[in-house]
Amino acid sequence: MKHISLALVLALFTQIVSPVVVSFADAGENHVFTITGYYSPLPDQDLYLTGDYWSEIELNGHGTNGADGMPVFPGMIAAPKVFDFGTKIKIPGLGVGSVHDRGGAIVQKGERDLAKHDRLDIWMGYGMEGLRRALAFGVQHLECEIFAPDSGVQVGVNFDVPPMLQQIVTLPPRKDFAENLTRGDSGKNVENLQTALSQLGLFKGAINGVFDESVEEAVFTFQKNHFIVENKTSQGAGIFGPQTRNILATAVYDEEVQKTIREAWDKFHFEDDIAQGAKNASVLRLQQILVEEEFMNESPTGFFGEVTKEALVNFQLANGLIRRANDTGAGRVGPSTRAKLNELLEAKRTFLSEEKSAILAYQKSESRVRFLAHEDADVDTFAQK
Repeated sequence: MKHISLALVLALFTQIVSPVVVSFADAGENHVFTITGYYSPLPDQDLYLTGDYWSEIELNGHGTNGADGMPVFPGMIAAPKVFDFGTKIKIPGLGVGSVHDRGGAIVQKGERDLAKHDRLDIWMGYGMEGLRRALAFGVQHLECEIFAPDSGVQVGVNFDVPPMLQQIVTLPPRKDFAENLTRGDSGKNVENLQTALSQLGLFKGAINGVFDESVEEAVFTFQKNHFIVENKTSQGAGIFGPQTRNILATAVYDEEVQKTIREAWDKFHFEDDIAQGAKNASVLRLQQILVEEEFMNESPTGFFGEVTKEALVNFQLANGLIRRANDTGAGRVGPSTRAKLNELLEAKRTFLSEEKSAILAYQKSESRVRFLAHEDADVDTFAQK
């Protein structure tokens, strides 16, 4: 079961509600939902929206099974408990999914101030592919058809959705590599290749623009890591050709996007006043908090507009930072509001740090158990010989 969804990109809700189960006819019943996507993070993926694997797990859960034990699959839906497991839902543009999961953010209409429709979260896949699909899908309010679990409707979804990370952060430009290179070449293009391989931790030599044996070895390592070649005798091994150029450009791009996100959020602290009209990382972080605290029902964009101002006013009122909506300082981030926002950020960092320690301790314990089990198995095998 996933812990928390990718709802509204970074929503972290926790309340679980007591359901009153409803049923639906085989013929289908129209129903409007607010729909988002979640995915299963992988420990070795190139990019994490929240900055690292641990935070991503906290946001999405481990993503191996639904609440009913069903292994995750394209079309698995997390829905409020009023929808029985197995209930099928036809989502415009995606296809038909079925309910096998729950989530603290997956509430019924009216159970939150922002819950204007029943919530659904649909599993979008593993790793980078799943993340990009979830971000591309965003938040959508759609009229869907609901079918009973035992209806004859077939489950199947189409995830042909283009990535739209540009809506979440300001991304660096993608750097493409213009020409093939091999040992003996030299010049600016080789220097760019060395820089890229160094950036990915594959090249430790001097950035001197000379394609020597060490560069060839780094290219081969990259190719092997990305299943471009099998070994050093494979055709193209160690040669910086078209396929390797394209895949390296993608890998460098993903690494730079990850760096952009990590630098934006690592030890982030609100330091300046923020007012309507601003567009920067501080506004994006503010919007994420407003979504997490259930004061805003829009995906973070980094632009401080009317929606953000209204949500901030409600946040300030709820936290006693202002007394009336027209008070001085209402709808802008000043000293008192900054202090409250930083307090919330610090609480989240503490929670994630404790969560990371707990997971590491568990993994260490599991590794020890597996080691002992393997040791015992070796002893038994030896004794039988």
